[in-house]
Amino acid sequence: MSDGDLNLDSPDSTPKLRQKQWLRTFAAFSFPNYRWFFGSLLCGFASMNMQMFVRGWLVFEITGSYEKLGWMTAAGGIVGLLAAPLGGVVADRVRQKKHVLQLSGIANGIITFAIAYCIVTGSLVFEHLLLASILQGITFNGMFPSKQALTKDVVGLDLLTNAIGLSNTGMNAARLLLPGLAGGMVAALGGGYGNIDPAKWVYVVMGTIYVLSVLFLVKVDVPDRPVVKHRESITQQLTGGFQYVLDTPVIFMLLGFNFLMAFFGMTYYMLLPGFVKEVLNAGPDKLGLIISVSGIGSLIGSLIIASLPSRNRARVLLSGTLIMGVALLAFSFSSNYWLSLVLLAIVGLGSVARMSLTNVLLQTFVDSDYRGRVMSIYTLEMAILSISIYPVSVAADIFGPQWAVGISAACLIALVLILFNVPSYRNLD
Repeated sequence: MSDGDLNLDSPDSTPKLRQKQWLRTFAAFSFPNYRWFFGSLLCGFASMNMQMFVRGWLVFEITGSYEKLGWMTAAGGIVGLLAAPLGGVVADRVRQKKHVLQLSGIANGIITFAIAYCIVTGSLVFEHLLLASILQGITFNGMFPSKQALTKDVVGLDLLTNAIGLSNTGMNAARLLLPGLAGGMVAALGGGYGNIDPAKWVYVVMGTIYVLSVLFLVKVDVPDRPVVKHRESITQQLTGGFQYVLDTPVIFMLLGFNFLMAFFGMTYYMLLPGFVKEVLNAGPDKLGLIISVSGIGSLIGSLIIASLPSRNRARVLLSGTLIMGVALLAFSFSSNYWLSLVLLAIVGLGSVARMSLTNVLLQTFVDSDYRGRVMSIYTLEMAILSISIYPVSVAADIFGPQWAVGISAACLIALVLILFNVPSYRNLD
């Protein structure tokens, strides 16, 4: 039955509409391939979100420096400058993209268990965490274009918005549960105030989950890419990807403005371990909780995105980003932990619109021959972002984290208001 066949005056119409809405929200799960793929993604999201808590917490416990937090983030971004473009070429050339994801999962598991060993032996120093950030920056940026391109291979273009929305739902469910669990684990085992030993158990759990993510991908069955003899060298393909972006106004516009929105909107996250400790006067358990609760808004937002029809997507993107900016500005003024908790939940609700819909719009408008390379440039933006927010960490050491977050939020609000008045962006579907 089509939507037009439903009699809205009938007493039975509301349940039918609710059922159709429910089916549309979870449509991608009708593909067994996507269910296995989603399981692997969920494991990766779980490890990533536990690491977002534990690595930042360890760095600030060891060094007490915002600048060191910024340097750790920047180090992963620096290597991403090379790894992301190469990852895009790999995604466009490799016969089976899931093998790229499996190699990345194995590498991340080894790195994670190595940090656990350093904690167990009492030899962990900042340089170990810095090296781990660099190595995982290589694996993440090299893998990400293949992961994005594989989503389309698994479900097709028609269900891409739904699949990406559901994937982000999984990511935010992990963000909701895992940082709080990791923070509670560390606090319950006596972590904090110089005692970092309980963090080893977080790393053991993370490493185990990485192994599971690799095993789930074994069940993902997508055809191998046909063997193609490429006339272009890797260098020519790299430059061709950048030239395509420069020659395609809609792709260039989406990438450019996404970078600016991410820059102004994500600086708070890097500063959060120090912000919670020094401004909100809270320990590792409450740091984990505030990261988790910010995932409530993101989880709700992801389900909304998964349910949306494929229209007015740029307007939804801008509206969500504006909500994020206003909540982030209020967060910068707050020194009350529980108020800050609520504000970051709203930040999460708004931020998922930018992340999900920029991805969808890029994959909607990109030529299939350039999909991997364009997604690699999207990843490259995140690497550049990791480097460019380093001065913000220095400013936070000098002027305080509240000023750094507040100015970034004000710039984000101004940018979104400008884009609402740019029809070529605002009217994208």
